[in-house]
Amino acid sequence: MGRKLKYAAAAIVAVAAAIYLNNTSLLATHAGGKPVLLAHRGMAQRFDEHDLKNDTCTAARMLPPTHDYLENTIRSMRASFDRGADIVELDVHPTTDGEFAVFHDWTVDCR
Repeated sequence: MGRKLKYAAAAIVAVAAAIYLNNTSLLATHAGGKPVLLAHRGMAQRFDEHDLKNDTCTAARMLPPTHDYLENTIRSMRASFDRGADIVELDVHPTTDGEFAVFHDWTVDCR
């Protein structure tokens, strides 16, 4: 029984180490030159960040816009690339009818 326990512990440690190495940037090559610019949700809209939680409805906390782009739209993503973004991050969620929606929050109720 002791030998099986040791093998199980070793397997758990090996899996944990593999997961860590897979998710770390320690093994990634670092390209020289300019840094990569990531645009969050395209031309993102600012929201009140005070007292945020995982389920906070950020759409209900939008601040007055500083540009005329609606985030998570093709237009805002194109504008981000036009302004030098290398990557645009967006959120895709499944809908109850089996489709997908590009939306930051978990439900559309708050929008």
